[in-house]
Amino acid sequence: MDTAKIRIRLFFCVGIVLSLLLLPGHCFASSGMSEAEIRVCREKLITEAKKYVGAPYVRGATGPDAFDCSGLVYFVAREAIQVQLPRTVKAMYGYSQIIPDSKLEPGDLVFFRTTGDGSISHVGLYVGNMQFISAASDGPNTGVILSSLRENYWKTHYAASGKFLGDSRLYEEATAFISGSSSSGTGNAFLDNLFFDANLTFDWSVFTEKRFMPNFRGLSTQLNVVYEGKTLSPGLGTMLRWNFGVKSFQIPLLFSLYFGDYVRAYAGPVFTVGTSYAPDTDDEIKASIFPGIIGVSFMTPSLTKGDVKVRIMQDINYSVFNNTDGAALSPMRSAASGLEFSTGVSVTLPFWMFFK
Repeated sequence: MDTAKIRIRLFFCVGIVLSLLLLPGHCFASSGMSEAEIRVCREKLITEAKKYVGAPYVRGATGPDAFDCSGLVYFVAREAIQVQLPRTVKAMYGYSQIIPDSKLEPGDLVFFRTTGDGSISHVGLYVGNMQFISAASDGPNTGVILSSLRENYWKTHYAASGKFLGDSRLYEEATAFISGSSSSGTGNAFLDNLFFDANLTFDWSVFTEKRFMPNFRGLSTQLNVVYEGKTLSPGLGTMLRWNFGVKSFQIPLLFSLYFGDYVRAYAGPVFTVGTSYAPDTDDEIKASIFPGIIGVSFMTPSLTKGDVKVRIMQDINYSVFNNTDGAALSPMRSAASGLEFSTGVSVTLPFWMFFK
């Protein structure tokens, strides 16, 4: 088997191994969980939420010192039972299984319409006995508080109940226990789970064939459209890269999988404009279209402003280059040409923000 075929197979094997290594484990409800396991998860949620009663409300905050309403539910689910819920109220509503009020159990979510446009705008964690914990932004008491569904304000603004733990056989519209309430939803749960992820990075490498030291490799920008799923979030996007190291301009088409908030794996074909050269030489090389690029990104915890997240990211990726006759490069030249690190900033914002 020739070197090029071996490298193509290795390219895909690396992608499979990365996916398996990065796949997170979650304590999320499925039909395979026993009732006892589900009950334990519900109890953990409530115990964790009670720890933060009294914490202040800060828009965009996800704890542990301050929260907004969806940030509280998001943080508690992740900390207590390792469930990665969507970040926004609307996305949580679209993600949840809407249930009849008669089926409401401790550990479920309760949703409210508290704004003038009638959209889902507030969420709390139901703890039993008609009470729920949420992070309130205004009113006589703000911050993380314990409230009753019997209170006039919450009665008036109640929308629906939803679950993300428990038996998934029931999926039906809520029948409100509060007169006049409705659970018609936001109108498009799919769009509520879409978000944009854009980043700008400084690209570098650690060696060429002639020297072992950091090298400037160029600048890159990416834009990805991502669907926020229960466990994995698939995405599709593109990159614009001025690859100073090989002296050409590249446009990868990226297929991504996001593993929670902090890790992303991606791969895709690469379209190259201009002639490429092996770094630190005048030797012409040829960029491969497919297989093109494979990589993984790591993100820090985010700084948030409303529904916008800003994070520092570190990326490592490998692009395929060949000799001009299509033959494989030597291992050293292949690594020097194709292996890059990218350091920069990632900005994430929900798709629905553009349709308010």
